[in-house]
Order: sequence, then structure tokens, then C-alpha cells
Amino acid sequence: MRIVYSTVQVANVLNIGRSTVNKYARSLEEAGYLFTKDEKEHRAFVDHDIVAFRALLDFLNRGVEYQSAVSTVVERYKRLPGSDSLAVVATSGSSAEVATLNAKVDDLIAAVAALSGRIDEIVNEKVRLQVAAAAAEIGDQVNGVLSEVRQAQDRTDQQLTEIAGAVSRLELHGRRKRFFGLF
Repeated sequence: MRIVYSTVQVANVLNIGRSTVNKYARSLEEAGYLFTKDEKEHRAFVDHDIVAFRALLDFLNRGVEYQSAVSTVVERYKRLPGSDSLAVVATSGSSAEVATLNAKVDDLIAAVAALSGRIDEIVNEKVRLQVAAAAAEIGDQVNGVLSEVRQAQDRTDQQLTEIAGAVSRLELHGRRKRFFGLF
């Protein structure tokens, strides 16, 4: 048994305007989403539709481009034709049942959001660990290159010292020759 909501009721549940509900419904239908229709071919929204609308609002609130959000919602929440079960129209006397169902839907959405948040935390931690490992590896490589550069610099300094010593000995040898040549 399902409760069927009017456009105004959906707008109140989602805290959006009636025209916004109609706009979203048209966009979803154009993308292939099927809504239940009454005998006058008016949309008769059910809980599944409200969940789809909430998903669309969530995508839009996170900055997803409108058409992309609509396509994703249709892909994830599309119902098959003929999958409807018995529908019960929400009346003013059924507000307690509607409130209970809305609370349950809200609890489920909150649970999904909490799980999504936890998944994000786990993914972020994994990424942080991978970045840290990559940074450590790069640091080790940089330290290895620096060590090789220092060793090359030490060898160059040693060779320059040897060359300077050889030049000094040559100069000294040349002076001695001149000095001995005077006698």
C-alpha cells in the first residue's frame, strides 16, 4: 500500500515551490522517469518519487549541473512500467501516517548521508595515506639525488684541490729553476 501525494504536498515535504516540483517532474519525465498518473493524467507522487526529488535536490545543492543531476537521478531511481502496487491517496485524516512515513524516510536519508560521510572519510584517509607514501618515496629519491650531488661535489673539490696543489708545485718548481739559474 502506498500513499499518493499532490504537487502541493510534495512541495511542502521538500520545502520547495509547487512550480519547482513541476519543473523537476517535467525534467525527470523528459529524461525517462515514470510517474504514477491518476485518471485525469495528473502526476500522483509516491514516496519513491520524493526520494528521487530529494536526490535531485542533493545533487543540485552540491553544485552538480542541472541536466547531469537529472540524468543521474533517472538512472538511479527509474521505476519500471507496471511496477506500481496499490496506491492510497493522502488525505487530511492520514497526516499522522504521512508524518510517520516522512520521519522514516528522513531517518533513512540521514542514515544514507551518514554512511556517505563515513565512506568519504575512509576514501579521504586512503588518499591521504597514499599521498603520504608517495611523498615519502619522492623524499627518499630526492635525498638520494642530493647525496649523489654532494659526493660529486666532494670529488670535484678534491680534484680542484689536487689541481691547485699541482699548479702550486709547478710555480714553485719554476721559481727554483730561476733561482738556481742565478748562481
